[in-house]
Amino acid sequence: MRNINVTDQSLIRHEKDLVKIAAKDKALYRDESLAALTVYSLLWLHQWQLRRTIEAVSVLSWRLFPDKFGMVGWPEYPDAFRTNRSLLQCQPKYRNWLSGAASTGFSLNERGLDIARQLLAKLGPPSTTSGEEAGLRSLDTVAPQSARPRSVEPKRELDRARKSRLFEKWKAQVMSERDLIHVHSLLGIFDHTPAKVRNKKMKDLERSAEDVRDAEMTAFLADVRAQFPEIFIAE
Repeated sequence: MRNINVTDQSLIRHEKDLVKIAAKDKALYRDESLAALTVYSLLWLHQWQLRRTIEAVSVLSWRLFPDKFGMVGWPEYPDAFRTNRSLLQCQPKYRNWLSGAASTGFSLNERGLDIARQLLAKLGPPSTTSGEEAGLRSLDTVAPQSARPRSVEPKRELDRARKSRLFEKWKAQVMSERDLIHVHSLLGIFDHTPAKVRNKKMKDLERSAEDVRDAEMTAFLADVRAQFPEIFIAE
């Protein structure tokens, strides 16, 4: 197995960053099935904690493997039909490498992770067009995760946040360190919730604000992070 360099996971922070990914050498993946390459893409969406939607899988697979996932006649665009067909082939009814649906996103199961690990050893990690290489600290650290539901629209999530007591206090400029309990309520967390989960919930809200270009909510969430840094630090 080839050595895998460890780089900052912030290499890819948002779905929009997927266009930075460089194509793999086509000689390395020429004989691989579309389904297997799709699983490889899902492995990295897991790693970067991005929403594992058809759109994200389609763009990443196209960036990595343009000869396989580019549109016929228009190779500069991803072919979402191929991605959708590949995801269907990976479902429990067929290869049993993943679970999920277009409305909820997709997650690898243990069999799918095994396939992804094999391809990772062959293809290596993704890199950007500027030469930066992504990496895993350990292949064993990647485990199946539940997909972030797409049925919850970003606007709906932000509307819920706006109705929170913490947002009211922020608007009134009276938010203080004593409002820790309201941060818990905003994120739906508890004292014993792991820092990784807290960060994931906060990142989901921040991404929603970015998706709809909600400057006010972006500022609010930035202030929450600054006011309550201990919530997001692992003990």
